[in-house]
Amino acid sequence: MAWFRQRQVDSYSTLNEESAIEMKRHDEKFDKIIRRNSFQETQEMCIEDSSNYGSLENDNKNNVNISEEKLTTLQAAWNIINMIQGNVILNSPYVLLVGGVPGIVLTVVVGYVSVHTCRLLIDCQYDEDELGNKSKTRHTMHDIAVHNLGKRAGVLLIDLLQITLMFGNCVFQLLFCGQMISPLFPENPVGFNGIILLFSLALFPFAFVTSIKTVSYFSCASVVVTSLSYIALISYMFSKVDKWVIEEFPLTTNIYQSSLSLGMIVFGFDSQLYVNSLDNKLKEGSNIKKMIAWTHVMSVFLKIFFGIVGIFTFGQLTRETITNSIDNIPLKYFFNILFPMKFFLIFQFPYFAIIDLIQEKLFQGVNLTRFPSCLDKENSLKWWAIILRLSLVLLVVIVCLIFPDVAILTSYTGSTIGAFIMFLLPVYFHLNMYWRKMYWYHILHDYFVLLAGVVVVFCGIFTFVQREIVTRI
Repeated sequence: MAWFRQRQVDSYSTLNEESAIEMKRHDEKFDKIIRRNSFQETQEMCIEDSSNYGSLENDNKNNVNISEEKLTTLQAAWNIINMIQGNVILNSPYVLLVGGVPGIVLTVVVGYVSVHTCRLLIDCQYDEDELGNKSKTRHTMHDIAVHNLGKRAGVLLIDLLQITLMFGNCVFQLLFCGQMISPLFPENPVGFNGIILLFSLALFPFAFVTSIKTVSYFSCASVVVTSLSYIALISYMFSKVDKWVIEEFPLTTNIYQSSLSLGMIVFGFDSQLYVNSLDNKLKEGSNIKKMIAWTHVMSVFLKIFFGIVGIFTFGQLTRETITNSIDNIPLKYFFNILFPMKFFLIFQFPYFAIIDLIQEKLFQGVNLTRFPSCLDKENSLKWWAIILRLSLVLLVVIVCLIFPDVAILTSYTGSTIGAFIMFLLPVYFHLNMYWRKMYWYHILHDYFVLLAGVVVVFCGIFTFVQREIVTRI
């Protein structure tokens, strides 16, 4: 009996030892798998760099904050109007002066195309099953681009487009300031370039901004200044109604002027990069397609109305920036100081957006990005990070000095980057994803929009060659 018990104990001991050995092997194998997967995930994040916008525009659907407050339709409409209205309304009279009646037609056509391509991007968010039920599987422009172009190419393309547009906005803010301040001091010894350099000195402190909260403090001031400026400007033009020169409104134009006008019009309607993000921030039951339609109709009306009234008021004396056409010296000083205040206040929004995006992509942390963090242990900017930020301001100044003409630079940007974002990219994505399910007339319509985009790009190249090469030979 004692022998049997001893054997039983030995048997149990052997079993426990074997179980322990097996469990140890299993744990080691599992630990290796975990370490390998963690290493692969970290490596993949470093290689693919798949983070999206950063703190300003965190559009990654997997990181959506469920408790984030949603926007109402009216709030979203205000954002759309700000995107497509902005500073370009000051150029509206000049756009119609060089474009004539064809400029009015082009404004309506481009507004329609912008609505259509925004709707295409909304449709690209959804997949449809065999029963016709739709489900949202792509939440951002990044997701749509990744679906059509692949992860690396899709993320890189959208990031580059965003940085280019935001950098262009920084340049336009500074150029507008120079265009308005320079006529106030025609005898100044430094000239236009000197004014740009002097005004840019006030922009360098923005390089030390590290929080979006600091940026947001300027928002209310910008809205107040903008509202006062436009109300006062429209009131002034209607006060001159008895002196309107209606007969000076141009009915026709040449091909070069039409190309110049077309680029500026396209630039004024670029909102496609942000429409998907805005859609995901709307409250349930909001109809973004209808909202996009009526906001664009309102914008088209305002641009045409403001342009016509401006030409009726100033005639052939209409300048690229409408406030420079004012003959009342005190009012001219008032507008040309008030508007630069607005441009100065909103310069930091695209500037900080570029900084935030680049920091999230490249300088967030050594374990997640290609370069170490821009911040030290005390959450302060490192010296080399400050130099990089100052270099961005300096690059903006250099571009302003090379292309000092607001209208020309706006036209070039609209005819290239703008046409690519508004015409070519959304239509390509939509056709690539849904052409098998589309009716033939819808496919034909999309191909017409695609062809129109090619024409816009051609007009941009034509304008550039005509102005920068032919006229200088």
